[in-house]
Amino acid sequence: MEVVPNQKAARDVRAEPRVQSKPRKKLRRESLFSQVVDVEDLTSLQVERMFQLFAEYYDNHPRDQFIKDLFEKTKVILLMEKKHKTLQGFSTILEIESENDGVSYTGVYSGDTVLSEQYWGSPQLGIAFLQHLWKLKIKRPFQPLYWFLISKGYKTYLLMANNFDTHFPRYEKPTDLFHQQLMHEFYSQRFKETFDHESMRIVPKGLSCQLKPDVACVKEKFLKNPRIAFFQQSNPNWQDGQELCCIAKMTLFMPLKYSMKKLLKSLLKKKVEK
Repeated sequence: MEVVPNQKAARDVRAEPRVQSKPRKKLRRESLFSQVVDVEDLTSLQVERMFQLFAEYYDNHPRDQFIKDLFEKTKVILLMEKKHKTLQGFSTILEIESENDGVSYTGVYSGDTVLSEQYWGSPQLGIAFLQHLWKLKIKRPFQPLYWFLISKGYKTYLLMANNFDTHFPRYEKPTDLFHQQLMHEFYSQRFKETFDHESMRIVPKGLSCQLKPDVACVKEKFLKNPRIAFFQQSNPNWQDGQELCCIAKMTLFMPLKYSMKKLLKSLLKKKVEK
C-alpha cells in the first residue's frame, strides 16, 4: 500500500532538538485521551513533537529515517494530555489487505510506538489500539484480522501476550504451521534484508535503532513472569535493536474480554485495599 508523504510536514520539521534527561513526575494515568488520524493529515508541529518523544527513548534513528518510516504508514494513534492537549505518546499503523491460501484477510502492522515515561502504566494506548482494531473488525466481521507486531522490548510484547488469546510466539506452545506461514509471508516481504527466518527476528545489519539504556531493562525479578522470561529467551539481543516478530488475531469479543478483565482487576484491587 503506497502512502504519499505529506511533503510540507516533512519539510517544516526543523533541526533536531537537544534532548536532555530530567526527572519526570508521575501523573494520573487517566489524564490522557487518544485520537486516530491519517498520517498525511499530521501537522508539522505534531511530527516535530513525535520525533522529540521518540528521540528521548531510542538511539541511532536519525530524523530523516524517522520521517521516512512515518510516512510509509497509513494512520497514527496520538495520545494527548487532557489539560494542555500536549502530545505524550503515539503509535504508527500500516493497514494492509492480503490473502493466504485463497482466503482474504486484513492486516494491521504496528510501527514506531512510544509513551512519555510519566504515563507508563496507562492503559490508554492499549484501549485506543483495541478500539481501532474493533472498528476494522466490525466492517468485515467474517474476514480474519491479524495484528503484526515487531517487539524491541518486553513491554510491547506484553501488550499483545496479556490481551490476545491467539498470539504467537508464546511460552505455552510452539507456533503452529498456519501462523508461521502468515508471519513468514508478511515479514519476509517487509524486511527482505533483515528478516531471519530461523529465529523469527528482525536482525539489523550494522548500527540500528535501539532502546536507550535503562528504558526497558529486564530485571532479574521480572523473569519470574513466564512471558517476560520467554521474550528474553526468544530475543536475547533486543538491546542491539533486534526485534521479535509476532502475530495476534483480533475477534469481535476482544473488547468484552478486555473490559471484564479490567473490571475484575479493579474489584480485586478494592478488595485488597479494604
